[in-house]
Amino acid sequence: MKYQLDKSQINDLPCAALYRPNIDYFPLAIIACFIISDGWDVQALLELKEKAEADILVGLQTDDQDHESLDIIEAVIKCQLDEVNDVVELLDVKSASTIIGIDVADVKSLFECGSSFQFVQTSATGEPELDMVKTATHKLISLLAKAHNTKGLFVGMQSVQSLPLESLAYVTEAVEGLLSNDAASIYYSSSMSDEPNSFYLKAIYIED
Repeated sequence: MKYQLDKSQINDLPCAALYRPNIDYFPLAIIACFIISDGWDVQALLELKEKAEADILVGLQTDDQDHESLDIIEAVIKCQLDEVNDVVELLDVKSASTIIGIDVADVKSLFECGSSFQFVQTSATGEPELDMVKTATHKLISLLAKAHNTKGLFVGMQSVQSLPLESLAYVTEAVEGLLSNDAASIYYSSSMSDEPNSFYLKAIYIED
């Protein structure tokens, strides 16, 4: 587990961005995300990496099809098509706006531990805040049950205001209590949401 003071104001360059094929404008980003089923080939990805000045290429797999293996990709994250923006938002670690967070070097370290990842997310609404946190955490733990022996996990928390230590501790203790792999790399981030009375948990974990 790693906690770090947020440095998002130091550099406005997005950590992660989503790119679609046949685009004319390549906004700069450290992590270039793309949907695998969009039909990217090696040459197009090399051009993307160069023009976006990206350090990492991440393919988002939104279907169950077998796609051509692309060795230049650092990681493949499986998610639903309507979750693509949520994955990119989670990877954009520089957007974290509270004192708990990770930096892009940690994301790189996570991707070095595996190549195939799964994305899951849960949410809860209502009051009081701790009840929302507990509800969303219980849902997340059920989704992570098959990942109890994962080598790496990244959990993002999102709420309308900075979470109190009690809520942070509840999430981290539940997640770490689930994992049986003592050597697993676990990272957390926290960011703000503009939706009142809501709490979100997003996670990616290594499958292989």
